[in-house]
Amino acid sequence: MAARHKWTKEDCLLVITEFVKRYKTEDYKNIEKDVAKKIGTTASSVNLTRANYISLLTDNREGFGSNISSTQAEALIHYLENYNDVSASKLIYILGN
Repeated sequence: MAARHKWTKEDCLLVITEFVKRYKTEDYKNIEKDVAKKIGTTASSVNLTRANYISLLTDNREGFGSNISSTQAEALIHYLENYNDVSASKLIYILGN
């Protein structure tokens, strides 16, 4: 079994920024695989991170994606405060497709 990836704030931000940059032109599975390769984790881990962001943005505390880490929450807040290109509602749309 592979060692569990230790997510950093930069890893978490990369998930958000890559989806925002590429969601209109690329398949989400390809984005997940590419991001996973860049940070050294699995595509399913990237997918779960994306689901965690949606849970936090929609205040959903149950089901798939409801186990957001403090690092993920910190990265999401940082993104929303420092990148004015996308609103929270637009980010829900981007990450949720």
